[in-house]
Amino acid sequence: MIKNINYILFLLLISCGKLIGPDSHGDSLGNGDSHPNPIGNNEIIEATSYSAWKYYKITQDSLKYIPFVLGGYEDSNLWDIAFQRYHIRTNSGTSGSKDAGVYVDSIETWNGTIFNSLDNIETNFDYIADTTLNTFYNITTHEFSEGSTNPLLETWARIDTTNNYSMIISNNKFIVRTSDGNNFYKFWIRDYYNENSESGHISLVYDFICTLDCTGECGGDAQIDACGECDGSITDPNDCNN
Repeated sequence: MIKNINYILFLLLISCGKLIGPDSHGDSLGNGDSHPNPIGNNEIIEATSYSAWKYYKITQDSLKYIPFVLGGYEDSNLWDIAFQRYHIRTNSGTSGSKDAGVYVDSIETWNGTIFNSLDNIETNFDYIADTTLNTFYNITTHEFSEGSTNPLLETWARIDTTNNYSMIISNNKFIVRTSDGNNFYKFWIRDYYNENSESGHISLVYDFICTLDCTGECGGDAQIDACGECDGSITDPNDCNN
């Protein structure tokens, strides 16, 4: 019962108020340390529907909107990430059949300096697939139901129950793996409101980190040769049986 009350207060908050966060989103940590603005692709996702998802392909230049009018997203490799209100899913687990997923740093959060300096990642990060959570609010029944979403991306903001149930942006350090399992992007989710204080408008900045080569190295240059060998040297298929 207490959990449901907290979620209802959360929905009231995101419908009427502003998310609490630093004025310059990481330019200052609040301790006198200044940081540059993050460099990357800035996107505003209009995710105002309580039922419809918006699906996107992550590219190095922008998030490409992929329309799914009559479904079909479950087995599609055309999308990597999707948005509905404050929920975010990836093409993995219960949301899709591909190999997307999310890693979150359990200690460090984003600021401009950290975001701009991250240009490589460890290959042993644990990327979490989507699952079913009971966090989806029905605006008609005012009840919560289960839905498929990424549990790590659900942590991009939280309720401060000790401060009038204000919403705190976590600035969590997310690394998103694309549906092919080979490309990695850093994501910083920064706001939920547009300039008119209307909710459901997710502001984020993201940037490309690397593609895995055939040895699994982030940003490596090993390639499959003409005979299908990783990091091989044969360029002519006729030489494969020699």
